[in-house]
Amino acid sequence: MSARADIRVICDIRHMVGESPLWDTRAGCLWWVDAAGREVRRYEAKSGAVTTFAMPFPPSALALAQDGAVIVAAGDGWHRLDTETGEVSTIARIESAPEGTRMNDGVVDAAGRFWTGTMSTSSARDPVGGLYCLDGDRILSAVSGLRVQNGTAISPDGRTFYLADSHADVATIWAFDFDTASGTLSNRRVFHRPSRGRPDGAAVDAEGCYWFAAIDGGCIVRLDPDGKEMQAVELPVSRPTKPAFGGDGLSTLFITTMSLGLDVAAEPLAGTVLAIETEVRGFEQPHVTRIPAGSPARLDA
Repeated sequence: MSARADIRVICDIRHMVGESPLWDTRAGCLWWVDAAGREVRRYEAKSGAVTTFAMPFPPSALALAQDGAVIVAAGDGWHRLDTETGEVSTIARIESAPEGTRMNDGVVDAAGRFWTGTMSTSSARDPVGGLYCLDGDRILSAVSGLRVQNGTAISPDGRTFYLADSHADVATIWAFDFDTASGTLSNRRVFHRPSRGRPDGAAVDAEGCYWFAAIDGGCIVRLDPDGKEMQAVELPVSRPTKPAFGGDGLSTLFITTMSLGLDVAAEPLAGTVLAIETEVRGFEQPHVTRIPAGSPARLDA
């Protein structure tokens, strides 16, 4: 079923690569990044104010720490953004990451681990990306052989982990059985292959349905827990990048988009941050709690 929704623009800045929206329930604000613009932004729902934090690197995935800091995945590691001072400090690096890769999409599990994938930076998109897990003083390598890692999300019951590859030659979303206690992925299987566009970032609602941005498909697609398409929400942009639930009642779907490589005269809303109201709810995303206590985290094979 395809449908158009009433769409609001909450930030009309034309981001080159808007990505990684994340709702902060405690503060009532939305975080996201402009990866190519090297910026992290915060939107305060009550006032509509937008604050920009300049980054020394292209940021990718975001997560929240218990003290209000934002954990930013970027380059070959994870970094802490002090939201009061704007100071950025490195907390862990994947020192053995293949050359020519960078962090991309991520999700936090109920135990406080920050799962983040990497992707090739080459035009050929070699399959050298992977999925890593920041688990306190260690870093786990969970999946290898990815080109453009994306689509990380976890079901409300914590039993299913989702992962996608956005490269045109792959364009697949997988599901894994997930053991939250041990942080173990198993039983990898194909969950969905899109009929239009490619699978970019994703979110899961409280009913266990998976919503993904169909980049170059111009829509957000909702899948049931078996991977069958339930609904496609048409958008006024061709390159949405990631949805996230937030707002009062967690029923607003915020959507980042990109303008890089597009004719903004033909797509005037490309690169903006959009919002639509839904009839379902999301659920609050966990905070990162497993952060190195001092010395850098290490990669465990």
